[in-house]
Amino acid sequence: MANFTFMHPIWFLALVPLVFLLPWLKTKKQTTGLIAPHLANKLGMAQPKSASWPIAILTLGWLIAVVAMAGPSWKKVKLPAYNLSGARVLVMDMSRSMYATDIKPNRLTQARFKALDMLPGWKEGSTGLVTYAGDGYEVSPLTEDSHTLANLIPSLSPKIMPIPGSNAAAGIAEAIKLLKQAGNSTGDIILVTDGMSKQESAKSLAELKGTQYRVSILAMGTVDGAPVPLPDGRLLMDNGSPVISKINPKTLEPIVKQTGSILQMVQPTDQDVNAIVHFTAKPQDSGKKDQQKELQERLNGGFWLVLPLLLLALLGFRRGVVIATMFFFLPIDHAQASPWVNAEQQAYQTYTDGKYKQAAQDFESPQWKGIAEYKAKNYAQAIETLKPLHDSMSQYNLGNAYAQSGKLQQAVDTYEKLQKADPNYPDVKKNLDIVKKALEQQKKQQQQNQQQQNQQQNQQQNQQQNQQQNQQKSDKQQQQSQGSNDKKQSQDNSQQSQQNQDQQKSSDNKQSNDKQSSQSKKNDQKQDQNSANKQQQSQRQQQQNQSDKQQGKNQQQPQQANSGKQSQPEKEKTAEQKVAEQQRADENAKQAAKQQQQQQQQQQQAKEKSATKSKQNKSKETNNNNQVRMSDQASKDGDVLSASNPILKKLEQVPDDTSGLIRAQLILQAQQKEAQQKTENSW
Repeated sequence: MANFTFMHPIWFLALVPLVFLLPWLKTKKQTTGLIAPHLANKLGMAQPKSASWPIAILTLGWLIAVVAMAGPSWKKVKLPAYNLSGARVLVMDMSRSMYATDIKPNRLTQARFKALDMLPGWKEGSTGLVTYAGDGYEVSPLTEDSHTLANLIPSLSPKIMPIPGSNAAAGIAEAIKLLKQAGNSTGDIILVTDGMSKQESAKSLAELKGTQYRVSILAMGTVDGAPVPLPDGRLLMDNGSPVISKINPKTLEPIVKQTGSILQMVQPTDQDVNAIVHFTAKPQDSGKKDQQKELQERLNGGFWLVLPLLLLALLGFRRGVVIATMFFFLPIDHAQASPWVNAEQQAYQTYTDGKYKQAAQDFESPQWKGIAEYKAKNYAQAIETLKPLHDSMSQYNLGNAYAQSGKLQQAVDTYEKLQKADPNYPDVKKNLDIVKKALEQQKKQQQQNQQQQNQQQNQQQNQQQNQQQNQQKSDKQQQQSQGSNDKKQSQDNSQQSQQNQDQQKSSDNKQSNDKQSSQSKKNDQKQDQNSANKQQQSQRQQQQNQSDKQQGKNQQQPQQANSGKQSQPEKEKTAEQKVAEQQRADENAKQAAKQQQQQQQQQQQAKEKSATKSKQNKSKETNNNNQVRMSDQASKDGDVLSASNPILKKLEQVPDDTSGLIRAQLILQAQQKEAQQKTENSW
């Protein structure tokens, strides 16, 4: 009895109502009777004593029921423990075609998101992670901690793959290897890929032959495909043309059919993920008995107390107590009276209350339905409802609906048709006259609007013509002014050219005279006869100069225009040359100043380097002394790691880069594998 306990002791609170119920039952029996006790004694009538056994039976049954509900337990039962040994492997395609943008932002990003969405749904069993490009690689072994995989998936990309390409068969083979190493003969392989070629599909089927693994596929991509932009911004090219990566579901379907799994095309919603998670949530080998663990569960013995309760209940059938209790606890259906009016009458009541929209929904008669829609100002729907009807009232309301919706011509046609069919129908002629007047006003207004538009167009055309004429006049005036300015400039240039020619001729005459004077001095020293010859030569030269002047005057007129044309651009060229020379001089000065500053900075840096080197040498000497002292202390006190330990330095230099660590792991696996054959393509 040491192990005796109650599994649900809160049921003992049900004894509290019994404490108040028993005194009430006793006092009630004492006060009830046909004749008062004092009158019965005088009449000589003795009242029978009330039996107390029903109260005792009720109390006993109440106690037994409460104890049974409390769950008495005095024994434990050993239950076998089952371990969920099922497993699955997530295989992700990391070929360069995953950069394609037919799925926004691209296939790679969406594949990561889809994989992360699958992890929370796999609560049973263990999950591994494999990736592939030109070959398959293990990223994470089978684990029950999905958070580990959630930290690795965002770092996966084609950049970290050792060998580019697309080899889905290698990824499936690596997943099979991972499952077999864990001792799982059955399991699920979830392949997230953007497609495979026929050769890849055939190799994958060969890898799966003879196994019991299911391969579920999530196809990332579209049938139309898209170009493949690389991370550096360039498009992936093949023989000079951009690669268009397309998915072919026909190459994926044989794998799904052979393994008895499902194929899901990527969707913008979570339906694709939910379908795969639901299919692979429970592993095929859902449970195996764990011989090392056993669970102990307490056995509820309250069911044994049901037998005495049944015996006590039989006594209650003598006076119908049990049956009355059953009727007390059975639910009673509420009586509902049927309405006095039908649906059409209810709709008409709604119509009279002014709730036209609700009435239009409740009416089943198209005639009344169209009237309610007209009252609700839903003229378009009223026209559609009343158009098939041919009675006079419906046609009249149809014409009103046309008029209210602005279709005046159709309203006139409807009224005229009704007037021919039923000339005595009230208000038809009146409405017809009103609509005809409105139609005439509408036509007049349209004509006025057209006239106004035509006037505006004419005004715009006149304005454009005036503007063109003004522009032509202004252009002519500008041309005339430019011609006069050109004439003035040519005259000025001709005058300047004449002055320049005169100056040149005078300078030439001076030079010739100087030469002649020098020669005459020399000849005077030699002979007197030569002087006469010189005089004759000077006379001849003067005559030639006079003839040259006359020819120059005759040639001045045709040369003035040419000299005027050439003088102005020469001046402009000289001015531009001066400005350019000044700019060059300024730039040279700036460059010289910069060179001086750089030289000064280099000198200062050299001084600082020399100073730092001297400080470092001093610090090295002090560190060496300190290390010697520390080594001495370590030899006395024990082995102590020094601050210059190379192992600690290497540990400090390990980069905190998940993708880099994964890449190093994949490269190590690639080195340990045999040389892989080239795939069909490099993407």
